[in-house]
Amino acid sequence: MEAFKWGIIGPGSIANDFADDLKYVSRPQVITSVLSHREESAKAFAEKHTVPEYYTDINAFVSKRNFDAVYIATPHTLHYEQALTCLNAGIPVLCEKPLVINADQVRDLIHAAEINKCFLLEGMWIRFLPSINTVLELIEKDKIGKVISVKASMSYKAPRDEDNRYFNPELGGGSLLDLGIYPVFLSHLLLGKPAKITAAGKLSPDGVDETSAILFSYESGAHALLESSIITQSELSAEIAGDKGVIKIMSPWNEKPSAIILKEYARNEEEELPCEWVGRGFQYQVEEVIRCVEANEIYSNLYCHHFSLDIMETLDEVRRQLHVHYEKFE
Repeated sequence: MEAFKWGIIGPGSIANDFADDLKYVSRPQVITSVLSHREESAKAFAEKHTVPEYYTDINAFVSKRNFDAVYIATPHTLHYEQALTCLNAGIPVLCEKPLVINADQVRDLIHAAEINKCFLLEGMWIRFLPSINTVLELIEKDKIGKVISVKASMSYKAPRDEDNRYFNPELGGGSLLDLGIYPVFLSHLLLGKPAKITAAGKLSPDGVDETSAILFSYESGAHALLESSIITQSELSAEIAGDKGVIKIMSPWNEKPSAIILKEYARNEEEELPCEWVGRGFQYQVEEVIRCVEANEIYSNLYCHHFSLDIMETLDEVRRQLHVHYEKFE
């Protein structure tokens, strides 16, 4: 079977995890090119993962195009221009989350994917994990009945380092886009786009959100309570409560949780469902990308373009209420 070929843009830690998980994909995978703004980073990644070509210029990278798709793993302020360049060259794109900085940029990328008939997927890799699929199956089987509430948080006590993105507004810093997008994704997946959004948070002296607390209200009467923080560290669990039972995704809920706990009110007992797979789990997302690209599809039915747009419109509204503005990009 012929190998599926990848080009990598941004050879940082997440790209290394992605590359390590390629060996778990059912079809052979190979990385043929890597692009970085620093030659030493590109060269080090190429040597580690046996990549034959490395670049520092995106035009040279794109024009050579010796790959079937690109994976973009740069800081999210760079996603828009890099993804747009690839889409306009007819290159399928898997781009790390958040896809871009705001909803207008999402619309631009969707338009580029449509006019170029080119695949585009936001890299919300947890959508494809067995843990999330287990949760969806339990809900589909009516194990917890109608979903009434979703509670989820993401926190990481980020280092106050001048070189990292977390507290830097020019790099789209803050807890919401980096961490809060995970709970927002989960609520959108299970309940859809909220009818009403209420948000509060703590801002840094530079105007990025160090914390965010979000309430989503739905016309059905359901709600979601979501949190993110880059100045505290709490248990990373999530809970979905219905009128027949509760599902708890144990920590770390957004990666490989220790277990999923199901409690049905009528049975008054808990069932523990294990969560086990090899690697970190990027292989499941890769399988979906390959399926879509080979079927000449421009989006995945499991995470379509307008799902990305709905999430970004929600994040834009949360940022508006928090008074977080990325003036360089808006």
